[in-house]
Amino acid sequence: MKSIGYCLRSALKLSRPARWRILVSFLIGLVQIAASLFFVWISKALVDIATKDREGSIWLYVGIMAGVMALQIILRLFAAWWEKMNMVKTQNLLRRNHFAHILNTRWIGKEIYHSADVVNRLEEDIRVITELLCVKIPDIAITVCQLVAASVYAVILAPGLIWMVIVLMIVAIIGSRMYFRKLRSLTNDIRRKDSQAQQVFQDNLRLRSLVLMLFGPSKVIGRLDGIQDDIEHLTRKRLFYNMIARGFMSFGFMGGYAAAFFWGVFGINSGTVTYGMMTAMLQLVGQVQRPISDIGRAIPAFIHAVTSIERLSEITELELEKADRQIVFEGAPSIKLENIGFSYPDGNERVLSDFNYDFPSGSLTAVMGATGAGKSTLLKIVMGLLHPTCGSATMTGKIGSEEKILEISASTRENFTYVPQGNTLLSGSIKDNLLLVDPQATDEDMKKVLSVAEADFVFSLPKGIDTPCGEDGSGLSEGQCQRIAIARALLKKGGVLMLDEATSALDSKTEHRLLEKLCSTYRGEKTIIFISHREAVAEFADSILKF
Repeated sequence: MKSIGYCLRSALKLSRPARWRILVSFLIGLVQIAASLFFVWISKALVDIATKDREGSIWLYVGIMAGVMALQIILRLFAAWWEKMNMVKTQNLLRRNHFAHILNTRWIGKEIYHSADVVNRLEEDIRVITELLCVKIPDIAITVCQLVAASVYAVILAPGLIWMVIVLMIVAIIGSRMYFRKLRSLTNDIRRKDSQAQQVFQDNLRLRSLVLMLFGPSKVIGRLDGIQDDIEHLTRKRLFYNMIARGFMSFGFMGGYAAAFFWGVFGINSGTVTYGMMTAMLQLVGQVQRPISDIGRAIPAFIHAVTSIERLSEITELELEKADRQIVFEGAPSIKLENIGFSYPDGNERVLSDFNYDFPSGSLTAVMGATGAGKSTLLKIVMGLLHPTCGSATMTGKIGSEEKILEISASTRENFTYVPQGNTLLSGSIKDNLLLVDPQATDEDMKKVLSVAEADFVFSLPKGIDTPCGEDGSGLSEGQCQRIAIARALLKKGGVLMLDEATSALDSKTEHRLLEKLCSTYRGEKTIIFISHREAVAEFADSILKF
């Protein structure tokens, strides 16, 4: 676990975009404190006037009290509205920034965190942190001010009594704080189990057909039951420790109230306390106890937030890619690989060793070989997604009137357009998927690439290009999804087209027509690298790279 100091510094950093709104919340709270203390004074004055212990017009004070009550209502409503708006703005900004950070992290060949765990952090952990920044922290600051102001007023009325109330509440807080570390540990365990449950949901909903055919729903539900049983057990333990902590707080609260009540009763009996003073004191005790109690209740919420800050910091500590300016070649650049070696961080063997190859400008190269030989890894090195352990990968092409040789990196990525293995359509319509690549694409542009990709079938669908794809392209066959994915890639202007088993789901005739159109349209205009097991691809290739 990270230190509390580290988590506090992280919280301060996270608060930067919302600081002025948090300050406004605090100022609203100060006005509410002033109104509440003025209400106490008016209450005392009214009761003393009613019991003839004070001179004054009762109706004047009633009118003032009504005005103060109206002001308190207005302040309460505005504070609630401001708090919600602040939370929405802050939560959206934190999600946006952390999502962007994740997308821009340096890729090492596999994801460090499961996507369901990342979603859990972006949703639940950011919600908890937002509540801490926009609600808990302003509330604690306001609470401290309320405690000080109410205590000063109470000291003026009854010095000895208020110190006894404060001591009782501080003892209660110290007693409840003894369980701080245990509560933090349990909260961390519960959050981890929540992420595991979300992984079960996401994986098995995405691969439902596999679940039904291979191992059956009962085994999945059994695994989920085990995780949820752990969550229930851990939650039960956390509730037990919370109950003890709350018991300490309740003892302090009731003890303080009882002390104030009996002080008033015996004071009235002896003639040293007026009814108005007792009324004011009971209200002030509440205004002293409530802040102390709120601070005590904030401890579990703070523990919860510390856990979320810790989990979110693991995301922000992931290494980012260098954000260099994008460099785009004109036409089709050539690619040269020299003495390339590569192994994954947790791998014992090299996937590639002393690999050399040239991909000439405007050529079509078929990359063929056994599964697991390193073809897809090679493709990712060529695109700059992976960095070779040794050797160099360079691109050569024209930029203006000059011919330049550049090391392949994140800054050259705009030169590539890519069709990965499998169905890679995103939820939305076919048109949405196409426009993701080029938002300025016209209907003619989309018709052209759909035609080249043998995806003309789109226009015969009931909703045409506006047909929804659904999750993982559901509603379309795998072959149809592949062809739409190829059309989507062709909309990008990059001079290098990378295809990884992009025709694996097509019948031979459709594949032949697609390759024929692809070559007649883009051969010479794009450098094409095509990973495939299909012999049809080899027939159209200028050269074949065998693994």
